[in-house]
Amino acid sequence: MSPIILDRLMNDLRERYSAATTTISREMVFCYTALIFIFVLAFIVRILAMLRPYEIILAANDPFSQLRAAQYIETNGLAAFFSWVDPQTWYPEGRYWGQSQYIGTPLSAVILHQLVLLLGIPASLEFVAYLQPPLFGALTCVAIYFLGKEIANKKVGLLAALFLSVSAGHLQRTIAGFFDNEAFGILLLVLILYFYARALRTGSASMTVFAGISLGILSGSWGASTYIFSLLALHAFVLILMRKDSDRLLLAYGGSITIGSFIMTLIPRNGPGSILSTDGLVPLGVVALLILVTLYRNITAIYDLTDVKVRIRPYFPIIGLGIVIGIAVLLLSGVVTNISSKFITVLFPFFRDETPILKSVSEHQLVSWAGFFRNNGILLFLLPLAMYYLYEKPTERNLLLLIFGFTAIYFAGSMVRLALILAPAAALLAAKAIDQTLLPFVLTFQERFALSRRKTRLVQPMSNEHTAIAFSFIGLFLLFSVLNATQAAIDSTQAPSILTIVPGSGGQSLIIGNDWQEAIGWLDYHTTVNDVTASWWDYGYWISGNSNATILVDNATINSTKIGNVGCMLVLNPRQSLKIAKLYDVTYIALLVSDGYGTYGLDSDLGKVPWFVRIGEQSGNIFQIDQDDYLEFDSRGQYITGYVDKFYDSVFWALFTAGVSEEAYSSRITQYSPIIDNAPAARGFSPEYAEYANYYELAYKTAHDWIYIYKILWDVIPPGAIAP
Repeated sequence: MSPIILDRLMNDLRERYSAATTTISREMVFCYTALIFIFVLAFIVRILAMLRPYEIILAANDPFSQLRAAQYIETNGLAAFFSWVDPQTWYPEGRYWGQSQYIGTPLSAVILHQLVLLLGIPASLEFVAYLQPPLFGALTCVAIYFLGKEIANKKVGLLAALFLSVSAGHLQRTIAGFFDNEAFGILLLVLILYFYARALRTGSASMTVFAGISLGILSGSWGASTYIFSLLALHAFVLILMRKDSDRLLLAYGGSITIGSFIMTLIPRNGPGSILSTDGLVPLGVVALLILVTLYRNITAIYDLTDVKVRIRPYFPIIGLGIVIGIAVLLLSGVVTNISSKFITVLFPFFRDETPILKSVSEHQLVSWAGFFRNNGILLFLLPLAMYYLYEKPTERNLLLLIFGFTAIYFAGSMVRLALILAPAAALLAAKAIDQTLLPFVLTFQERFALSRRKTRLVQPMSNEHTAIAFSFIGLFLLFSVLNATQAAIDSTQAPSILTIVPGSGGQSLIIGNDWQEAIGWLDYHTTVNDVTASWWDYGYWISGNSNATILVDNATINSTKIGNVGCMLVLNPRQSLKIAKLYDVTYIALLVSDGYGTYGLDSDLGKVPWFVRIGEQSGNIFQIDQDDYLEFDSRGQYITGYVDKFYDSVFWALFTAGVSEEAYSSRITQYSPIIDNAPAARGFSPEYAEYANYYELAYKTAHDWIYIYKILWDVIPPGAIAP
């Protein structure tokens, strides 16, 4: 470490020690008391899921993979995790966990668990993982207070913390049980912005180091780290264009990006190639540009500006040509990789229609206006006002918040999953709008406000009635925000998706079913590591995370070709399907039937058939299929809930209906009448399936008939029954 940076670090530490010994004021007591209250409120709202009338269990899909990674790290160590190859996941090639898993969330859970044990609290790793999202969500509310205070003032910080504590958009990803990357990622994002803004204001080397370290940790914790790298790059670039660059900017931005990029290359999930991607090179390119601009500014400060321009102007074409040639060589040689398709579809959502494997994920859909309002509530109406205030006074920190707000709104609208990024931005912007709007009324109330008209200074304080109306209006905003959060908190108490909601007997209300636990428990007990279980990728994390079963695909599978082949295996006729199953050594096929209550894309595999077909058509490489042979379209070419022709010859349709009782099947007619009406046989069985019926055995079905597990009887299948 250079003497200059070391000296700055020591000065920062001395200043912090001096500040710590300062007399505590009543304002400080109020602020920190309010902050503690907000922290407790945020935590309590996020653990309401524990009040649900069923077992404590992780939510959604991804948390089961995160927990499995955490368990392996705690048992075998981090070094072993980086080299762990799991042959039972992504069969037959296996999964290289260290290169395919972000480690921030599972590693932080292991550290928290060890701290809890050190305190003498006998909590399991699973329970710590269950409560980690609420803890990080509440800590994010504390962090955003300091960010708001740094960007504006303490009032903005407190309001932002309050808004975030009850933000539906933030709450839905930080509730108890949602053990995924977002809770830790948003906490790091807010900390990065705080450290960066403080370094930019003060020129602090320690804040720069903290920002860089946080960037590095985020790059190993969340795929959305690309966003914060690009956000800081855009902010620095805008400051350069507005000629607001400074040595402080060079230190804050250049140091943060350099340190963060260096740490990113050390993480196996990213590797050195991460800085050679387009989205990795852009922030570093802005660092280089900032260095050149700073050199130019310093040179012109010493020498005559006209003389400098005359001397360096001949080199401009050479430098420009060199840059163009360098970029061309890097792109053509393949050294620089393109932006991944997932991030391209975030920037340009209309490309998602061309990538069914991405569009099939519900979290990757566009956000509706109703979704925008549900996630952010009435705060949305304050965002334009806040942006006007920021635009009116474009300081370094105001521009940072303005760019953060604009980009967060765009990306939140582009993808459901990124709605979380808007939550802290909306909280800060709404707090800024309220603070700026109420400022004249506060000053009037304190009898320190005067209006100037026609060069004559007149003291005309606004009436107390006007002040009361203004504060009442803002109070309504706060009330509606709390009401919106209340509904989000109630929604968080609903059953996790691994628990099934089934009708009670005798027309009773819906009850909680454990069908997935039953099915996974059966697989765990009755299968060996040599028995490969095929299912749609949605259920891969549940099966592999809770059993000893070997699976083909899961929610993180990189090999889209295999996912396409699994889709083809389900929708092809038995002869072709068996060939794919044979190539992947499939023994069991798991289907989510859901007793006929599924709808398009949800609740049952019947609703997901369009994705089987579309992904199989685009990515499968064993048999070629055409969606027109399976899906029903209207005159405008839009898909309607119905299937045609080859779908009724598919293994999926045969297996979907074969194990169903007459009573259960009759009840499905009302649910799937368009589908049933198109079926060529009385019960919808494929004519071709009759000769293959003895090759598939219904090995298990759950208590509520929601999940079927079929076994392929390879011993009785003659070679001629399998397509060549």
